Amino acid sequence: MTRHLRRSRVTKALTDSSASASFDEAEARLDAVDLSVVLGQDQARTPAGQVAALTAVATAFKCFERVTLACQDLGAPLLPAYPLGANLSEAAEALGARLVDAPRESSTHRIAIGTAPPWAGWQVGCWWNRWLAGLRVGGPEACGDSRLGLAGVYAGGLAVREVFASVLAGPSHRPLESTFSLWEPWAEYPENPGPTCFTAPDAIWIVGLGHLGQAFLWNLLTLPYLGPRRAILQDDQDISVENEPTSLLVIGGRIGCRKVRLAADWLEAAGWATHLIERRYQGDIRLGPDDPPVLLCGLDDVRPRRLLAQAGFDYMLDAGIGHGPADFEGLQVRAVPRGADTDRLWNLPGPERSRDRLLASAAYRDLEAESGACGAYMLANASVAVPFVGAITGAVAIGQLVRLASARSAGALVQLSLGAPGMVIDGGQTPPPAAFLGGEAIDLTSAYGKARPAA
Repeated sequence: MTRHLRRSRVTKALTDSSASASFDEAEARLDAVDLSVVLGQDQARTPAGQVAALTAVATAFKCFERVTLACQDLGAPLLPAYPLGANLSEAAEALGARLVDAPRESSTHRIAIGTAPPWAGWQVGCWWNRWLAGLRVGGPEACGDSRLGLAGVYAGGLAVREVFASVLAGPSHRPLESTFSLWEPWAEYPENPGPTCFTAPDAIWIVGLGHLGQAFLWNLLTLPYLGPRRAILQDDQDISVENEPTSLLVIGGRIGCRKVRLAADWLEAAGWATHLIERRYQGDIRLGPDDPPVLLCGLDDVRPRRLLAQAGFDYMLDAGIGHGPADFEGLQVRAVPRGADTDRLWNLPGPERSRDRLLASAAYRDLEAESGACGAYMLANASVAVPFVGAITGAVAIGQLVRLASARSAGALVQLSLGAPGMVIDGGQTPPPAAFLGGEAIDLTSAYGKARPAA
């Protein structure tokens, strides 16, 4: 086994694009990042503010293995239903953050969430207004309605993406401002902040509890549920060492644990009832009348996804991401209604042509000399995966899941690259559900009080 295996799916973004000449160099470039996440007092007790900070901390620590959270209100009670402690301090520490009251001047990068002191170094700011989310640069801009945690996931994940891009492209990289609608992702110029009252699903079936499946749960647990809810979780894999830097729920070990059991631990701690299926879906499960009407799918392989789309769920929400150094920041979310023609939804993978090119590169030749041909082949055959892409994809998918539960149409295909999040490929919309799918009515005003106006 190669010593680079644990971080390989992250470092491959550098080695496989020739941005780094070796895995050692790639790890050193990531380790050189000293990121400060600065959470202002105006956002420390809001759902979006806390979730943005925790998403930034979680994804940054997995990428760079060093991140600091600066906040003067670290004792704020934890709002998202993450089983990470009672307050912001305990949650951030569990995710790997160092905690300080004031931002550190020695940081190489800074992510500002809410009001932050001025700084002349590399900085990007998170921004949102209910279902709208994105980034701001060039000075502070007050956030709008901060009561939707999904917006915090999107903005916090995208901010870490910009830090990661600066490692790939060099210090000359500067982030761009952007705004994206999690409610209407097809909007070319999003301005509608979306509803304060909506329905969240209270019964779901999730297949695949790896990178994307765990990102679904990270986002789902930001919604302020109160009533009973249940989930069927299906996956046959154990957590491996290389899953730790890519999967949001793998914290502080759990290597060798079943992925479905880790997911169940998080959900049950948040009040969900769970049922576990610890084998692959082979098209051999018949749905009963009490089974959830919606399936969330987070699988890499096209073949089981085609089977799942024909399983009889009212809707299948399918998420996919890129796998190589050129497309790892691309994501697709599809809403597939029952009875849809699925033959053309996914193309079967073509013949593998890049493995031999990778094995011939300097990084993999050095790896083979150190770890043997098997180690080099294993890493060349693996995909590129970074945690912030999964977090953002999960936010987009759960947003569309909420639309379906709210008896609204959803995106038949939403496709974008995080390098240009304002350029969304709109594949049209599915018709709204013909009947209510079930769910819990959520009112952000009842859950969190009135939104404070932007300063």
